[in-house]
Amino acid sequence: MKKKNWIVVALCIAIVGMGIGFAALAQNLQINATANITGEWDIRIIDIAYATGSEFGSPYSNPGATAVGTPTFDGTSATFEVDLAYPGAEAHFVVRVENKGNIDAILSSITGIEAANNTAPLEIQISNVAMPIYPDSSPLKPGVIIPLGISIRWVANPDGETTIPDEKSKTFTIHFNFVQYT
Repeated sequence: MKKKNWIVVALCIAIVGMGIGFAALAQNLQINATANITGEWDIRIIDIAYATGSEFGSPYSNPGATAVGTPTFDGTSATFEVDLAYPGAEAHFVVRVENKGNIDAILSSITGIEAANNTAPLEIQISNVAMPIYPDSSPLKPGVIIPLGISIRWVANPDGETTIPDEKSKTFTIHFNFVQYT
């Protein structure tokens, strides 16, 4: 009998031990932690200049073009007005954008060009937006400033005829849309 009692006691201890082990493993595990995100998004235009020199490697001449007033900007939106005297006259602006945050960005689109080009006078159009130093595939790194060139030109009508509109000035507002570079 002694042997049987020891076996029963050993089995009881084993069952109780397995129950305690199962209870310990079946408990919910709770982990408390804190994470801090320190990213700062701050892409903005820092200035707009009427281009008169060799800002993009070749000298611009703006015969027949006059910047009207001082261009304005807010965030990544730019507004400027130009007066063109005759067909073929062209004005050039340099918009400088800086990444003042700490997140890499990339230019995803430029909006407002089509809407501006579809307002009177239709002969005065944004003909080019150039990014000579900023290729589409590279990010705008924190602390970096990029120049964007804007060309506004008095173009001929689609039928090849050039009309002289009564109004030779036009105001443009365009938006540079940046997204996080991934």
